[in-house]
Order: sequence, then C-alpha cells, then structure tokens
Amino acid sequence: MNETAPTTTISVPALGLRPTRTDTAPLPAYESHSSLSTYEGCPLRYAFRYVERVPGEERPGQYAFGSAVHRAFEVYVRERIRARVDGGPPPDPELLRLVLDEELTGSGLPPDAIEDARRRAEPALARFLAMDATRDAEPVAVELGFGADVVLPDGAGAIRFVGYLDRVDRAPDGSTEIVDYKTGRARDQADVHRDRQLTAYAYAAARGALRDPTTGAILPPASRLGLYFADTGTLLWTTRDADRLAAFEAWLGATGAGIHGRDFPARPERWRCDWCEYGKSCAASAAPPDPAGASGGAA
Repeated sequence: MNETAPTTTISVPALGLRPTRTDTAPLPAYESHSSLSTYEGCPLRYAFRYVERVPGEERPGQYAFGSAVHRAFEVYVRERIRARVDGGPPPDPELLRLVLDEELTGSGLPPDAIEDARRRAEPALARFLAMDATRDAEPVAVELGFGADVVLPDGAGAIRFVGYLDRVDRAPDGSTEIVDYKTGRARDQADVHRDRQLTAYAYAAARGALRDPTTGAILPPASRLGLYFADTGTLLWTTRDADRLAAFEAWLGATGAGIHGRDFPARPERWRCDWCEYGKSCAASAAPPDPAGASGGAA
C-alpha cells in the first residue's frame, strides 16, 4: 500500500539501538510470508521486530486507505457467502461504502485526509462491484487462515508457516481460485507471475491447508491465482507449477533455518534503511540520523 500520512514519530527506540536478547529471547511460534521476507531483507530488522519485539517508528494512519478498502471488500463478500448459504438476499452495494466510512472514521487520519480517502475510494468501490458481478466463480471464503508445518534442513526442526488469504473462490469446474487485493500502484503481468506471496498461497492450497469454512472440507489446489488492483479495477491471473512450489518450500526451509540458528546480521542499504521502522535508531542503519533526535515521543 502506497499511502501518505503525517510523519509524526511515536514509540521510537533510542538512537544507536542494538540487539540485546537475540540469543535468549523466545523465537516466534509461527512464521508468515511477511516475517520471512523481513528476515530475507535484513535479519537484524527481523530480530528487532519478531524476537525482541522492539516498537518502531510509525506514521499514524499510514495504512488507513488500504485497510479500509480491504475491510469493505471483505465484509461485502462475506455477506455474499452468508446469503448463499442461508438462502437470503444478496448484500446491498451500499454496504461497501458504509464499511469504508466506519473504517476511515476510526483510522486516526485527520478529517481532510479522510475526505480525500473517501473520494479516492468511490470509483474503487464501483469498479469492485463491476468486477465481482462478472466473476463466474462463487466466493467460498474471505480472510481464510491457513497453517502448514515445514521441516527445516539438516534436522534443524520445523516452522509453522501461516497466513491469511483475502478471497478464495470456487471455479465452475470445482477448482480453487485465490484473489489477493492490492491498493496503490498497479503492477504488470510479469510482476504477477513473479509474486512470491501468490506462490505462498498456492503452496498452502497444494499442502491441503485450506478448508471451506462452511463445510470444513479441504479445498483443492489452486487452478489459478490473481492480484486485483483496486485503484484500476484490474484483475491479473497467474499459475504455479510443481517446480515453483518446490523452490518455495526450499526457500521456507533455508530461511527458517537461519532464524532457528539465530543468525541476525544487519544488511544496511540506504533505500532499505530509509523505509525501515528502525531506520533512524538502529546502530547499523545506513539512513541519515533524525535531526530532531530519535529519543522517543511525538515530533
């Protein structure tokens, strides 16, 4: 999500932050695509966030637009599923706007930013309804959680790999279709083919980790996976073959082994540190220091 918001600094650790308990603090009980990607990018950032659980710099409301749009889509499709199961009427399209307004009101954004977000969201909601009406697959689940155990190489144990899927549909042939919603910059077909998060979802489906929340039945492997870009109304599809899934499982194992080995070196690069929530306080950061000082409190 490419949101902009006031850069008020809260809960910033002391300048020169260094890990102190990475050898003794408990490791997370489970890992997600997000946490493993954080480790891949900078193991020290992973240690601060997931092992030592150090609070970082945040921007109030920085994800407000994307979160509100996702929540509106989620509630609307959930009501579609409920109507099908219960034999009731389909949800009123106005539900999308009502949920969006509720989410934005509680987002922490100032009133003018909320109004800007509402204006930006109006065409996105209309495009979503148009897309949803043309789908020949029926929705099965929203925010569907999964978990799969992955054995680490060289007898290093195992990790519990978990995640949530924005939307799971059943295609006319009975196969599974997975859709992930995105706000912000749209991407091209090549990016969708490369998207590793979609590979994670395909892996979960192939492992039998997805269940129909209505029946409890294991859902079949994904026949295709899509990224839906809310700002343009574009839905781009891709697939994953057995070789891609095997390579992904190998990545899970190698990355999990590094975490279990408590290997947490810093990988400072200016672009990475500029975006890191510890970028202005980490002793290894390549980001410029905060001229106001990063000792905590609101700027």
